[in-house]
Amino acid sequence: MNKVFFLLLISLAVFCNAQPGIRLQGSAAIPAGQLETHVDAGFGGNISFNLPVLFPGLEATLTTGYYYCGLKEDLPGYDFNFSSIPVTLGLRYVFVEGSEISPYVGVEGGVFFTEYFLQMDYGVLGKPEEITKEISPGISPEVGFRIYLAPGLDLDVNARYSRIRTKYVSRAYIAIQSGFRFKF
Repeated sequence: MNKVFFLLLISLAVFCNAQPGIRLQGSAAIPAGQLETHVDAGFGGNISFNLPVLFPGLEATLTTGYYYCGLKEDLPGYDFNFSSIPVTLGLRYVFVEGSEISPYVGVEGGVFFTEYFLQMDYGVLGKPEEITKEISPGISPEVGFRIYLAPGLDLDVNARYSRIRTKYVSRAYIAIQSGFRFKF
């Protein structure tokens, strides 16, 4: 089934005279929801592939990256951090394809490989630590814009909200990202 879907996307892209692209971005990761009470803002980045499909402005996307948020300073005796590696597929719609500034919206869903590290300082009793690794489903809507720089090169800026469903409580973070999109 996946092979049929992939071949369909490729054939539609060729039929539409598509121009695939790759996007590389750096990011500030801002925790949201329950995660906000434990960790502070962090950093990250992603790589995203896009392939125009069906009609002008619509793109199929595949994205992966890495995001890290560290401990807030107001929790004495604790060391806690959170990291996430998303692998998501989705759709993006570019409103004004080919202009100087092209705004877009998109949504992706997939799996998030997350790791939670917790270490507590009990003084003379030691510092036990717990590392929890999970693979969880999640969703990532985004909004952004591209600025034309040169043929085959755009500046790409966006905000992405990632919501991860975990065993106990959902985790979420907002990634403010900027980087470059290379068109083939």
